[in-house]
Amino acid sequence: AQHVARDKAHPPYNSNPPTSGPHFGNGVAGPGIKDELVPDELVLHSMEHGAAVVWYREGLGQNEIERIKKAFSVSSGKKIMLPRKDLDVPVALTSWNYLLKLQTIDEAKIKEFIETNNDRGPEKAPI
Repeated sequence: AQHVARDKAHPPYNSNPPTSGPHFGNGVAGPGIKDELVPDELVLHSMEHGAAVVWYREGLGQNEIERIKKAFSVSSGKKIMLPRKDLDVPVALTSWNYLLKLQTIDEAKIKEFIETNNDRGPEKAPI
């Protein structure tokens, strides 16, 4: 995948959230649960290293977020959870070249996606 400098523009991604494409060559999003937005270019670099990512729509209710956190926490593997602006579904799951959008919060599908799709990126490195 194409590495881009932090101050350079790049073509738009072909999905929301993205599953591959231009990303920063330095820095990653880091594992775990994030409460704030993280640049796509950092998340994609983590995905290139094998992260499965659980995105939830910014502004989702706290009860829904807690359900997602529970599913995330009981899942094993390289994983990141974070909010996303302008997400057209409550939850989207991504890994390198894979995207699953969920119209409802389904804890079993979240866990299955993380455990099936983590560590499948083209590079084996910390996320």
